[in-house]
Amino acid sequence: MKLVIRSIRNVLRNPLRMILVVILLGTSLMFVAAMVTLSANSQQELATMHKKVGTGITVNYASNDARNAQQSGGPVISGPSTGNGNGPSLAGNGPTPIPNSAVAKIRKTQGVANVQESLARPDMERALKGSAITTPDGQQGSVPVMINGIPTDSTHFTLVGGDTPTLVSGRGFRASDANANVALMDKDVAKANNLHVGATFKLHGTTFTLIGLYTTTNQFSGSSVILPMATMQRVFGINGVDNVTLNAASYEQVEAVAARLRSSLGKAFDVVPQDAPYSNVFQALQVAQNSIQVALFVSFLIAAAVIVFAVLMLVRERTAEIAILKTIGASHLQVLRQFWTEIAALSATAAALAVLLLVTVGPLISQKFDIDASALANASAPGPNQSSGPGLIINGVTSSSTASNHLSDVHLAAATLNAQTLLIIVGVGIGLALLTSLIPTWFVSHIKPAEVLRKASH
Repeated sequence: MKLVIRSIRNVLRNPLRMILVVILLGTSLMFVAAMVTLSANSQQELATMHKKVGTGITVNYASNDARNAQQSGGPVISGPSTGNGNGPSLAGNGPTPIPNSAVAKIRKTQGVANVQESLARPDMERALKGSAITTPDGQQGSVPVMINGIPTDSTHFTLVGGDTPTLVSGRGFRASDANANVALMDKDVAKANNLHVGATFKLHGTTFTLIGLYTTTNQFSGSSVILPMATMQRVFGINGVDNVTLNAASYEQVEAVAARLRSSLGKAFDVVPQDAPYSNVFQALQVAQNSIQVALFVSFLIAAAVIVFAVLMLVRERTAEIAILKTIGASHLQVLRQFWTEIAALSATAAALAVLLLVTVGPLISQKFDIDASALANASAPGPNQSSGPGLIINGVTSSSTASNHLSDVHLAAATLNAQTLLIIVGVGIGLALLTSLIPTWFVSHIKPAEVLRKASH
């Protein structure tokens, strides 16, 4: 106890210097803890973004993209899973089909985990009554029933309008239905046409059997019928699909898979990773992370410099005292214990100040590094009538949806006091104390009392 009291008195010999050292060291420790926490948060949010966006890649004809970009007529209903409007227009002019041969190349590409094809055309013959919709101006109207084609082995699917269907009656497609004249229908469309599971109806000159009913939450998606892909291609005379959505085996492989696809398919096709609309969000998170890393490095350097400077001053101004202690028989360990206690007292005081500063100004520091991912995504994410990726297949297989524009929860958490930050402050404080304790250790071991006392006498 006497050692501790004596150490505190020694530290307080120069109050002004002690206050400056504690303030600088405490502030530096606070910044170190805050930056470590924010760095971990930024890594977590990047991982969250990756998870939200997923591993999806879309493939479309470049000419279809150009046509939709230049179109200035009526509204365009986006095709399923495109995310860029490459679907059939209300006038029935579908995009240039992607040949089945190109789809086969996509399936064989290294790193592709699964492939989902989509084909959609409006029922311009009005063979079926569509469900009623409410227009943006509040008027009641209807649109032609949209016919969707999907492979019978699909595990992901999104209808025109971006909704995901849920099977409520009957069954989904089986492998044996690949070329059969069977169909799935929205429950409201079936009701409007007095149809039920097992009933038959004509579409494009072909008689179909209704095998299942589904529901949706989107009024555009609701007016729809789903056919097996091969059956739809045969009935409508289409050799190909509107667009292809595929998933890479992992997020890290997305760019490599996209590069392979561009090489094998050529310039006629646009190969777009589904994280492309969110590149500004990724860049903002990366910039924030880089800034945090720089601030962390600078804060640690300042903390180390402050404690090293303080200890050097503490030792050098007490050279004579050390010499006298060694002259009267004090061992190296006894002298060092005195300095170690003083260094620990300084570090502990600075750590306490760091905790106080983190509680009071931590949230303000966090705001300087935070980003609003939702606002950034609004600038470039798919529009409200565009699909953002695969969803739920009617066969009942649930999939993980890719990100659309629901990023309001992507924020860097505030650098507030918790068990993690407290451990960081204490850990860094102890680490610096141990590091700087090497200074008096070296100094005491090399000091020669006779020389010091002789110089002092002069």
